[in-house]
Amino acid sequence: MELLTRTHIGELSQHIGKEVRIRGRVDTIRDQGKILFIMVRDRSGIVQTVAWYGDEEVFKTAKTLTLESIVDITGEVKEAKQVACGYELGIKTLKVDSLSKAPLPISIEGEHVDNVTALDKRLDYRWVDLRSKRNQLMMDVATTMGASFRQYCVDNGFVEIQAPRVISAANESGANVFEVKYFDRKAYLAQSPQFHKQMGIASDLERVFNMGPVFRAEKSFTTRHLTEYTSFDVELGYIDSFKDVCKYEQEMIKYMLANVKAKYGDKVMEVFGIDIKVPEGDFPYLSVAEAKEKLAKAGVESKDTGDFSPEEERAMGEIMEKETGCEFVFVIDYPHARRAFYHMKNAENPKLALGYDLFWKGIEITTGAQREHRLEELKKNATERGMELDGQLKDYLEYFEYGCPPHGGFAIGTERVLMKMLGFGSILETTYLPNTPNRLGKLLSKISKSK
Repeated sequence: MELLTRTHIGELSQHIGKEVRIRGRVDTIRDQGKILFIMVRDRSGIVQTVAWYGDEEVFKTAKTLTLESIVDITGEVKEAKQVACGYELGIKTLKVDSLSKAPLPISIEGEHVDNVTALDKRLDYRWVDLRSKRNQLMMDVATTMGASFRQYCVDNGFVEIQAPRVISAANESGANVFEVKYFDRKAYLAQSPQFHKQMGIASDLERVFNMGPVFRAEKSFTTRHLTEYTSFDVELGYIDSFKDVCKYEQEMIKYMLANVKAKYGDKVMEVFGIDIKVPEGDFPYLSVAEAKEKLAKAGVESKDTGDFSPEEERAMGEIMEKETGCEFVFVIDYPHARRAFYHMKNAENPKLALGYDLFWKGIEITTGAQREHRLEELKKNATERGMELDGQLKDYLEYFEYGCPPHGGFAIGTERVLMKMLGFGSILETTYLPNTPNRLGKLLSKISKSK
């Protein structure tokens, strides 16, 4: 007998009175003695299925089921107003594709309500944790966010590059990099694709973007740092000002938020209680000095005149949203000494960099700048930082020896954006399988014990 084609549960309303085949997980089981009510879910929805004592073969199989088992069911679709999902499937055939071990290592409450288990344990069983309603939606939103960034670049004449992740020298400095063995020589995991983006500009690709992992060997134990994260990097050639870069990023973010809201806005409100706001008009600008003044007036203490603490970032976000109605703000005029050597200096005040940080909801999500494209000035900047021109920078500086257009760009940490968009408390929750100083891949315990 020919098998029925699988019908997704979310499509059952189109098949009332028809026999269908569904495949998914056992979400909950209610045993009423001679009748079993089995809630089955897949990525598209959830439905009640029913096994009766009178059907001995089906009932016997149903009695063996455990939560999270994978089942293959055929039956007739009926409307069932007494059921929350609105539909019911009387089981005609039941096949167990995969029987789940019981009990589950972490809790996934009925109808995959958000997991309440402690985060460390949830991450140890991430493949189970990701089944929750919140996490399923988070992954959907993340996919649309990344696709939107990429599509906006493609639509605006950009070329996608894949910068190497294993490199011969540290991207920006000798610190905070992971060293790896590359055959018989030493290599490093890339901190950023920055140098290779600039190579793309020097190659006359004019506009390039790159989306992929970057690595930071920093022992940061915070809610917003990872040792490996996904960076979306953009570089634009033939710019006149760093504000050209700001403008591009602003419109790209608006495009992304509009797409996410159109596709998942209602679900995000239902599951997270968050209204995704698509900004209108331009994002405001604020200098570091102006920001410090506003913070001081608000009674927020500052220990660093050239940068912001997490507390300052949160307070600045609240202040600017109240003043402007916008959740975003470009903070400019950072001290050049605190920025990357390849950031261009402000000609009117060389102590300042022609760059910015973009803050959203009280956290920095982007660093961007106009780059120094003039070889001699670039060498001067590097020398001021004590960097060796004939060492780690030799290959990089060659990009500029045969002419390079004025350019600038930015990098967005996608997991951090997702964290703020959906209101998660930690960046670990918005990362598929997070790496931290104490966690590599899966098990926290294995790292802490292997010294």
